[in-house]
Amino acid sequence: MNNKLFEKNLKSLSSKDFDNISTKDEDWKYLGKKIFELNDIEVGKSSDIQASKEFDIDSNCFNYELNSKNNHIEVADINVIKKPLIKESTKRPFDKFNIEQFEKVTGGFQLNITDDSEQYFSINFQSNDNAIPYIGIKVNKNKSGKLYLNFDELVNGNIYPIVEILLNDNSNLEIILSVTSQKSVNIVSSIYAQLERDSNLTIHNISTGAGLSRSRMDIDLLGNGSEFSLDGIYFGEENQIHDNRVFVNHLGKNTSSNMITKGVLGDKSSSIFTGTIHIAEGAEKTESHQENRNILLSEEATAQSVPNLEILCDDVICSHGSSVGPIEENLYHYVMSRGIKKIDADKLLIKGFFNEVINDSKWDIVHDKVSEIIDKKYMNLIGSKNG
Repeated sequence: MNNKLFEKNLKSLSSKDFDNISTKDEDWKYLGKKIFELNDIEVGKSSDIQASKEFDIDSNCFNYELNSKNNHIEVADINVIKKPLIKESTKRPFDKFNIEQFEKVTGGFQLNITDDSEQYFSINFQSNDNAIPYIGIKVNKNKSGKLYLNFDELVNGNIYPIVEILLNDNSNLEIILSVTSQKSVNIVSSIYAQLERDSNLTIHNISTGAGLSRSRMDIDLLGNGSEFSLDGIYFGEENQIHDNRVFVNHLGKNTSSNMITKGVLGDKSSSIFTGTIHIAEGAEKTESHQENRNILLSEEATAQSVPNLEILCDDVICSHGSSVGPIEENLYHYVMSRGIKKIDADKLLIKGFFNEVINDSKWDIVHDKVSEIIDKKYMNLIGSKNG
């Protein structure tokens, strides 16, 4: 799709002006051979949409079907959008992959949240071929909304979504981003958000599917009093890679951000968490915290945790923490001393590890689904060990 909507975003740049991304690049250094699948993106063709009654929108990443009318949300096709949703991001990456995303968008839409809604507006993405969908999200001043973006077993091709988010003054948005697709595909998301005065963005990130599940979030807290929260889980098996990169730019005063992500890795799976907090000059009274915790169930599993703080201002409160390792032996002894077998103790301790995140009431809509996936992933790991 040759869409003039993105010309300003590209700044007249062309992917031909850039070298291939490689593991020598800081942003891609832990992906190993997967990196070769992300250069010179080839997109496919549209296919029939498998309609559902469960979701408000079904999208094959080229076209979409609106299954329900919602008086709180306006849906505009990408072909009628007049200008890019957000301004240039202060930290927005420009490398060959990101430019190719904008050059080769296959379809999409913009959601305008015009009134308050406590119900999730749900979108199910599916594909039979490689695709790059665009999802724009704008929340009007003083309004609140909730969105559920789902990538499950109906994804049969690599998907590279672009998500742009604009929160106007005193608005709120809560997003569930769920990647539970089969392991034969890659899902690599680029998420850009700009928050105006006293607005609040919360993202719940579920990453248990795909061979490579990667999200890069660039969050600009432009307005005074704006807030960003991220909580997420990932569970790896076989050779899965879960790559989460979050860059939060505190530009206004009295802004805050809070991130907690937890992962369990088995077999030869791996994870990368990079969290960078940038506090600009003049961004007084900023408060920011990030935490990444990992459990390794195999000697061949790996987890990289890279927290960064860039502080150019006084009068701020910041913290970061990370951990990587097996389940602590004293926890095993405690649980097994009550007559619980080791296989059941493992399962119990893993669920307890994740519960800090998924037992929050904000996860209610996906709690049972996530709990079932955790059980299934653990039994897969047990099966692979016994096999």
